[in-house]
Amino acid sequence: MKQFNFKTLLPHLIAVVVFIAVAAFFCKDALSGKVLQQHDITNWKGAIHNSEQYAETHNGNYPLWTNGVFSGMPAIQIGGVASNHVANVVHTVMTLGLPKPMQFFFLACICFYILCVTLRVNPYLGIMGALAFGYATYNPVIISVGHDTKMLSIAYMPAVLAGVLLIFEKKYLLGALLTALFSAAMIAMNHVQIAYYLFTAIGLMTVFYAIRWIMQKEIKHLLIAGSLALVATAAGVLTNAASLLGTYEYQKETIRGGGSVLTDSLKSNKSTTGLDKDYVFSYSFNISEPFVLMVPKMFGGSSDKSEIDSENSKAIEAMSEIPQQLQQQLPMQYYWGGMTKPGEVGTSGPPYAGAIICMLAIFSFFMKGNKHRWWILGALVLSIIMSWGSYFDGFNGLLYKYLPFYNKFRAPSMMMVIPQLLLSLSAVLFVQQVITTEDKKTLWPSLTKGAIAIGGIFVLLFLMYFTFDFMSGADAGFMKQAREMNQPQLMDYLKTFYAGLKADRQSLMMGSIFRSLAFMLLGAGLVFMYMKKTLNAVLLSTGLALFVLIDVSLINTKYLNSDNYQEKENSAADFSPSKADLEIQQDKSDYRVFNVAGSFSENITSYYYKSVGGYHPAKLRIYQDLIERQLSKQEMNFPVLNMLNTKYLIQKDRAGVTQQIQKNEAALGSCWLVKQVVFVKDADAEMKALDNFNPKDTAFVQDAFKAAVPFMPQADSTASVKLVKNDNDKINYSFSAATNQFAVFSEIYYKAGWKAFIDGKESPIVKVNYVLRGLAVPAGKHDIEFRFEPQSYITGKKLAFAALFVCVALLFVWLAGIFKSKGKQPSVNYKD
Repeated sequence: MKQFNFKTLLPHLIAVVVFIAVAAFFCKDALSGKVLQQHDITNWKGAIHNSEQYAETHNGNYPLWTNGVFSGMPAIQIGGVASNHVANVVHTVMTLGLPKPMQFFFLACICFYILCVTLRVNPYLGIMGALAFGYATYNPVIISVGHDTKMLSIAYMPAVLAGVLLIFEKKYLLGALLTALFSAAMIAMNHVQIAYYLFTAIGLMTVFYAIRWIMQKEIKHLLIAGSLALVATAAGVLTNAASLLGTYEYQKETIRGGGSVLTDSLKSNKSTTGLDKDYVFSYSFNISEPFVLMVPKMFGGSSDKSEIDSENSKAIEAMSEIPQQLQQQLPMQYYWGGMTKPGEVGTSGPPYAGAIICMLAIFSFFMKGNKHRWWILGALVLSIIMSWGSYFDGFNGLLYKYLPFYNKFRAPSMMMVIPQLLLSLSAVLFVQQVITTEDKKTLWPSLTKGAIAIGGIFVLLFLMYFTFDFMSGADAGFMKQAREMNQPQLMDYLKTFYAGLKADRQSLMMGSIFRSLAFMLLGAGLVFMYMKKTLNAVLLSTGLALFVLIDVSLINTKYLNSDNYQEKENSAADFSPSKADLEIQQDKSDYRVFNVAGSFSENITSYYYKSVGGYHPAKLRIYQDLIERQLSKQEMNFPVLNMLNTKYLIQKDRAGVTQQIQKNEAALGSCWLVKQVVFVKDADAEMKALDNFNPKDTAFVQDAFKAAVPFMPQADSTASVKLVKNDNDKINYSFSAATNQFAVFSEIYYKAGWKAFIDGKESPIVKVNYVLRGLAVPAGKHDIEFRFEPQSYITGKKLAFAALFVCVALLFVWLAGIFKSKGKQPSVNYKD
């Protein structure tokens, strides 16, 4: 090996120092001991608390089933279950133990920098690209609301891409190793949708590479690279097999696995294999909205922020002339893009990639010799089209129907994470090509074409400004309702308000256009100065990095700033029990609690209680049916609440504090013996039967489970069944009766993992009352045990161990190659 040269390491050390310093400055409140206020993370803490309590008494091992939300569900969907040793090591090394959210930004930067090193980009230019990617506005926006797993998955995207590119450029072992390790880490972050989008883009890139290899008759390399990329990716993915297989198995039984079996739910727009089409395409960008990558406030910015100072807002000025009672009902939000359809709450901020970055990327598409431009351009176009969702149904409807797993995800606007990555990459490749081209005069024709294209885009932006009506779908719906009320004075008030709101939106768009133009001119000026030899490469890279960071940071601080932080003790106060909670907690029996004010959209209740409600984007289908048909009625269906062992009904305020409690003495407890089993034809009849019944005496069972009920219960006044211990994954009961009985257990039916044993002998579990478990128990004294042993998890752990072995083998083979090599640096060209 060659003698170690510190000078070659110095730029990389500078990069790490810069990334830490910028993250520290941007997240200075975290360094002072404060923590982020994140709504989604607060909800997650509530959901996982039941599992954490279990882990405290089980040597740190988390359960596979949680009792905390929705009367019980697989805990693997919430977190803490499957361990991925590969991902743990990779993530620990890559984040340097930095506090949150510093580690998010640092990780994104360092992963993009790895991609730049892979492509042999100037290190200082790599710093510029890394800062652009790491601080693109979508990142602080999602961090502010608590989408941590999404952010971590986004951060790993460039590192995974780097590994695949190394394989394609014949650095087989190193590429396979990085692909496996970073794929393992990205999947472990538990946001499959981001990984799905990245692999879609990589798949398109592979097609472009394969075409080139075929044309160049490199068939052997095509086979080697393709096979190795698949094996390495599979190894990385399969280190997470326990959680992935569990998720795959679970989703079949959820709202993401298909529509309800109830007859009147099977409508034309319902899917039998995934989410409903309308739900998949919720949160779609309208056709012109992707321009926010370049012009951040083109569509108003966010839905929940005051984008204009109150003293300068025409909408607020107009509201002063409107009666106060009406003011509270007005939809005062500046965002007016495609994500304002009924049932959608808009957006927390735009996915702004940076004006300078967009300009440099556009220039790159006109540069000859850049072999990456065509696949990048193709992936950009595809991702933008996919982001349109329902606004381009002709194409996206086909994807929904035929693209594997596409119907498992919603929010097409999330596809903007791909342009965020690829625009930054294109910008870096463009400047790298400018720096490395000896005869600068040859670049002017390409630069001229790029400048013309950018000018055309701004002409289009001004045309849109003068033709837009600046009204959202929600605004139009609100006005329609007002017109139907036939109140002229109300319409006058609304016209005044919307005139002001439209003026504000126009101001935001026009100001944003000129702002982006100004930053583009700054960036173009630096490139021009370099072309004229006024600046050297280091100053060009440094200047671009500085202006790029200023550009995005001025937008970012609107969405992530000191207001998003709070003292640690205030954060803990989110779960402080009220006087009412302390009163309930005196009850040491087994019971559930239902927050009637929760609307099945909060997990604060789950922090201290076994909750009937909760929030999770993938609820069990049968439980969702129960919510829609029985638990969301205007009048409470107390028989259903009783069978769910709902002993307390509480009402929390907006801050999550329990204000009122109502004790339900009719709650049936953990288990009971019924007098009769009534068989019903199908799911419709079973659900209908719950409208009016006595769950204490009667259990409804579908005909499909008849074979599991070999006898009918017989009267016995001394018969009993009692809960001995509920240990999440294992529940024990004692039973005694002189006659055959049928027991109903207030536990959610889930066929993929739960097994029942009577005195150690397995007995079939019967689905009763649409969502509960039942068991036919013969006369005598018996010990009954339920065990949650999902085969998917058991198989997944074995596959994960095999994948771990592959990753370790790749590491040792690569290290052996390093020691045998002559220290030759890997060389990956970005040119043809």
